Amino acid sequence: MIRYLSKNRIIQINKETVRSHGGNFMPPSNFLHEENLDYLIEAVKSEMFGQELYPLMTDKAAVYCYNIICNHIFSDGNKRTGLGAALVFLNLNGLDISQTITDEILTAFILKIASGQSNLEECKTWFLENTSSLFY
Repeated sequence: MIRYLSKNRIIQINKETVRSHGGNFMPPSNFLHEENLDYLIEAVKSEMFGQELYPLMTDKAAVYCYNIICNHIFSDGNKRTGLGAALVFLNLNGLDISQTITDEILTAFILKIASGQSNLEECKTWFLENTSSLFY
């Protein structure tokens, strides 16, 4: 069974990341575009003609990451929250970023998404190529 992130969990990830790394948190939930989070919660689970639009766990992680970053859900902390949400989702489902991925590689990947130089398909490919099982 797939364990998805709730709206409250994503808000909590944003709150924790702003508190830990700095930035501005606008109470109560730091939203810039709350409707984009509501859309994301449904989109990651969506189906068309009985087929999942994002069938792989890595696809779903990419959807969380890409949408939070590119749709500016929060007033601050979108890049860190997008990555954090993807990582929490992967961990909840027995996966993690490969140990070979350095902080520098991860930062470059996230900045590429945020600058508009990467699309969702590239993001899905990156997660597919750089994710491994937590259980060997």
